[in-house]
Amino acid sequence: MIEITSLATSEAEAFQTGSEIAPYLARAARRAPRAIEILNTDGAAALHAWSLDQARAAAGLETIDEVMTALRQAKLANHIAVAALDLAQRAALIEITGHLTEFADVAVESALQAALKARGLSGDGIFLIALGKMGAFELNYSSDIDMAAFYDPDVFDGGKLAASEAASRVVRDAMKILQENTGDGYVFRTDLRLRPDPSSTPLAVSTQMASIYYESVGQNWERMVWIKARICAGDRGAAEKFLEVLEPFVWRRHMDYWAIADVQAIKRMINAKAGSSDMDDAAADLKLGPGGIREVEFFVQTQQIIMGGRNDALRSRKTLNGLHALVALGAVDGQVGTDLEQAYIQLRGVEHRIQMLEDEQTHSLPQDEATRLKVARLCGVDDLKAFDKGIAETRRVVSQHYRDLFAEEERKAEWAAKGNLVFTGVDDDPGTVETLASLGFSEPSRVISAIGNWHRGKTPATRTERGRGLLTALLPDLLNAMSRTGEPDMAFNRFSRFFEGLRSGVQTLSMLLAETTLLEDLVTTLAIAPRLSDTLARRPGLLEALISQAGQEYPPALSRDADFETQMDEVRQWQNERAFLIGHRLLHSRLPAPQAALAWSDLADACISLMADAAAIETARKYGPQPGHWVVGALGKLGGKELTAGSDLDLIIVYEPSEDGAENAPFWFAKFAQRLITALSAETAEGRLYEVDMRLRPSGRAGPVAVSVSAFDRYQHDEAWTWELMALTRLRIVAGEVALGEQVLEIARHAIVNRPDEAACRFDILDMRQRLWRERPPRGDWDIKLADGGLVDLEFILQQEMLLSGNEASVIPTVRDAIDRLAETGALSEEDAGTLTSAFQFMQCLQQIQRLAVGAELTAENFSRGLKRRLAMATSCENFSQLESRYVAVTKAVSSIRCKKIGPLATES
Repeated sequence: MIEITSLATSEAEAFQTGSEIAPYLARAARRAPRAIEILNTDGAAALHAWSLDQARAAAGLETIDEVMTALRQAKLANHIAVAALDLAQRAALIEITGHLTEFADVAVESALQAALKARGLSGDGIFLIALGKMGAFELNYSSDIDMAAFYDPDVFDGGKLAASEAASRVVRDAMKILQENTGDGYVFRTDLRLRPDPSSTPLAVSTQMASIYYESVGQNWERMVWIKARICAGDRGAAEKFLEVLEPFVWRRHMDYWAIADVQAIKRMINAKAGSSDMDDAAADLKLGPGGIREVEFFVQTQQIIMGGRNDALRSRKTLNGLHALVALGAVDGQVGTDLEQAYIQLRGVEHRIQMLEDEQTHSLPQDEATRLKVARLCGVDDLKAFDKGIAETRRVVSQHYRDLFAEEERKAEWAAKGNLVFTGVDDDPGTVETLASLGFSEPSRVISAIGNWHRGKTPATRTERGRGLLTALLPDLLNAMSRTGEPDMAFNRFSRFFEGLRSGVQTLSMLLAETTLLEDLVTTLAIAPRLSDTLARRPGLLEALISQAGQEYPPALSRDADFETQMDEVRQWQNERAFLIGHRLLHSRLPAPQAALAWSDLADACISLMADAAAIETARKYGPQPGHWVVGALGKLGGKELTAGSDLDLIIVYEPSEDGAENAPFWFAKFAQRLITALSAETAEGRLYEVDMRLRPSGRAGPVAVSVSAFDRYQHDEAWTWELMALTRLRIVAGEVALGEQVLEIARHAIVNRPDEAACRFDILDMRQRLWRERPPRGDWDIKLADGGLVDLEFILQQEMLLSGNEASVIPTVRDAIDRLAETGALSEEDAGTLTSAFQFMQCLQQIQRLAVGAELTAENFSRGLKRRLAMATSCENFSQLESRYVAVTKAVSSIRCKKIGPLATES
């Protein structure tokens, strides 16, 4: 370990030697000859006392400019006195830091009084609280000073201004007196950002507002800050009263598990760096780096905050006094206490000498060896290698003891990234910025700011202490999971939207903390699937479905006594949960695309059946008994059991009136159909189920929403266009009376068999495909449905062959069954059937995941890297480039069959 020795036998000689090494000390001597004279004649202690007298007297000067000049001259005298004592080793560390802090107190008091005097205000009710090193009498040689300014609104009189405005102006003036850099330099750099919520509060905060803030959303890191709090300027009575109010916030007799876990998590996040290379860094940061001063301070503070509520002896502002109390209590081993005390004294001593070089607020040893040798020489060491080795040994001792603190919890919370993750305080921690950048975040400061706001309770999920503690414990795993997606910025943005939408965070955060796979799944989902991300943001409660999946497979039994709207919401709640689970399983390769299509379709079938029954009951309640039977038929993707996320439903409703209800049936079943469409598509508080498309009913938009079976029969045989007969090939009955359903299917089969002659049929189909290509061209390279050789082409091929093949293959809703039957009848060659089967499987996989993840986004440029990987994996491709090549080949093969079977997409013209 490094040992600091005296530079000379006398204080004046030590300072002279130091000024020959350190440029700042030499400049101070030239600018303050009176101070050097006092040092030479009366000694450093007398010079320190003189500097305090000069600073006190400054408050009585006439003008602000005079006050500023006097304080700056007094500051130089104090710096000379302290440097002389330190370099001569005539005072212990606690005295050195005490002298620096004592001067800061006097200077702040004089600046405040001068500012009040200049505005003609009394100082009653306004005060400044010293925090951090200043509060603990532990200022370093070139320290800035952390304070918070408050005023008691019942006491402070702002004169012509409101108390808040007047107090803030006074504080602003006082800070200017202290920190403005004039020809005489500055007194102290000041920092008021440790006040409550500094981004949205004035410089001076009312004591009432501050009390409410700390009671409601005060964080554990703020409690640690307030361990060191003390009055440094202003109305002492008002300040003591305020500190008494805050005492229960700082010192809690009973800390629950989550508060302790939060402190432990803060400790882990302060510095998780490890490794011999860090310890051997000759240009180490002695304050924030591993094995540095901050670790000694935190070693003490974490235990003070946990045990100090029950033991007054631990409530010391000073680090070393707190360490001694922990040893006396038996909480810290005596040798550990001795090691840390020696290391703290040595590191603080070297820190002072770093700052003596140029009066800069830096804690890092110089990278340049010549400059670093100056620091060594100020410590009384001429051998740079020995100096570097001693520093490294000291830091290793600190690091080992620091890492042993909460060692068991540390093992439970190991995480992959090595680096800082600090979201406490007000400044962006440089190590955290570096760590976030290494994790792939492009704007670390934005991430730090957002998480800081969460910690301040600016979102419902963290308005309780337990919520904030859970967030702190979760953050390392959360950020690493975001990094692993390859899209950390996108994952963070979408997690933010999800997280800020939570009404209460404790349950969700507890789940994520307990279920690491759930956290990974959530982050991946948010990163690569905007559609699911939006769903979760609107309904974060769906996340619970991933934990409690049992019992959710089956449709709910609707409350028969409930009104129609309540029944609609019951089905929506169930459908939301089921749809989310299907999408999540599909996205994470736990459900193959064909099975997902069946799952989406079965879900829609169940919702249609439930809502149709409810609509029938409601219609009967309002318009009398049901006059006959009804069925709901599915066409398109639902008919073929090929739904994707977000698919609409192509439906027809057919009824058969009873003998005594023929007159009332058209009206009754029209009302029934309207209620069913409303039940499926209307937006309620629980969202909507599906978009419903009734345009494939007889006569399309011009026809009734429900058609009688006789009218259905007549229309399909006498009036249906070829494209309507093509649609009928995918008809499937999903709800209603079984016998009527069979009758409707038989009508469809008969109508298809008795289609127009083959030449007219082929002409119509080619004309339709060419018109569709002109009027609805593909919207991008990845429009899998409308592309040349896409799913529409595949369906046209099958539907044409089904129309032309007769009764053996007339109504076969599913694509795979249709291909198999057409191959059996010889309508498709074995080669074409194989090509279409593999093409359908390939394109279905792509479309299922594409629709789930990004909906209608049809250009690959906007696919995330994670989505590209997922698409490639779903189609057994090694990468997205290989997938693109295969996509081109597959669509080309389907296009070739379409050209052969139907014709080209464009005419010669």
